[in-house]
Amino acid sequence: MKLVRKIVIVTPNISEQMGGEAIKAYQFLRHLHLSGADVTVITHRRSAPVLENDFPDVDVRIVEDSLDQVAVWNSVALRPIIASFFFFYARRVVKEILARHPDAVFHYLCPVSPILPRFPVKAATNVLGPLTGNIYYPPAFRDAEPAKDKFRRSFHYLAQRLSRALVGDKKVFWRVLVSGGERTRRSLSWAGCADDAMQDVIDSGISDEFDAHPLIRHEGVNTRFMTSGRLVPHKGVQLTIEALQHVTKPIVFDVYGDGYYGPELKALAERLGVADKVRFLGWMESHDALIARMADYRGYMVPSLAEANGIVVQEAMMAGLPAVCLKWGGPAMLANDQEAVLIEPRSRDYVVRELAAAMDALAGDPVRANAIAANARRVAERRFTWDDVVREWQRAYDLLGASAPVERIAREARA
Repeated sequence: MKLVRKIVIVTPNISEQMGGEAIKAYQFLRHLHLSGADVTVITHRRSAPVLENDFPDVDVRIVEDSLDQVAVWNSVALRPIIASFFFFYARRVVKEILARHPDAVFHYLCPVSPILPRFPVKAATNVLGPLTGNIYYPPAFRDAEPAKDKFRRSFHYLAQRLSRALVGDKKVFWRVLVSGGERTRRSLSWAGCADDAMQDVIDSGISDEFDAHPLIRHEGVNTRFMTSGRLVPHKGVQLTIEALQHVTKPIVFDVYGDGYYGPELKALAERLGVADKVRFLGWMESHDALIARMADYRGYMVPSLAEANGIVVQEAMMAGLPAVCLKWGGPAMLANDQEAVLIEPRSRDYVVRELAAAMDALAGDPVRANAIAANARRVAERRFTWDDVVREWQRAYDLLGASAPVERIAREARA
């Protein structure tokens, strides 16, 4: 499949080493490049080394750091809006490209927040998303919700209404790709996004290496479980550590990744007397290493409290490693009870004990593990390959081919 129109990816981060959203952008670029698409990338300076090394023949336009961006980054309170500064400075680059390629599609890919202003150029053909935001802690866990997340949740509606009145950028996008379901659609409508502009899609594909890897085969007893990613509170690693107090089998839990919450997680394991069951192993060196390592485990622990999508869940499903998740947010939209172990977030104690029970049960039941793996793989092959995802996203580009000018006139008349 080759895309005919020029595609301009606008994203602050694009790399396999910067977390899920940056990986998504990297894989999308890789797929477009391999398909022969005419693609340009507008990104921040920090992504330049990766692109220069991995995509030397791709047209890359860099947004340099500025004093205000550095100041915002160094401010803990303002850091969540740092991407808006990137998008503001990217406008100049967008205008330069638009002058030479008036038919180009400008795809504002990441972050996934439906609130963050992007400052698109009104004269351009703009696509936004996929967006999966407006996800917060389950009600039973609100007492553990960080103060900044409580604030965001409490003022989400007001923020969107103010954004609609003061910025109005969501009205400028001719297609908004939505993968967060009704919660994201509701947030976008508050910001003035028209219903007919929204298009439901899968949030992300997974790397071709996972697709090509043979399905993990589970045999005998296996008491090893893993997780990977940034170590931050909402990922729920602490819940799995707490669950280790209640397991009856000699479970070993390996944690791959790093983050500011790491020292607190290590202290928690010591305090609960389960430090001998938890190993903090740092980041894996590559996706290839992750795939190879997965076959050593019986399950992938993802009890995230506020997971908008869940790329790691998609990867585990494709690999054949049963994912253990909360029935909340993104993971609950990716799999059902035959394709993962889903736990209702009724209370902290309930979740912790169910996580322990899930590890004990899976460790001694290779038949069930293989059944979950096979079911999950079928879903992943049908929905999560980049061929499928890009084909779905491309529908937005195809629809824009002739209809964007008409829609532009109609919407401006309604405004």
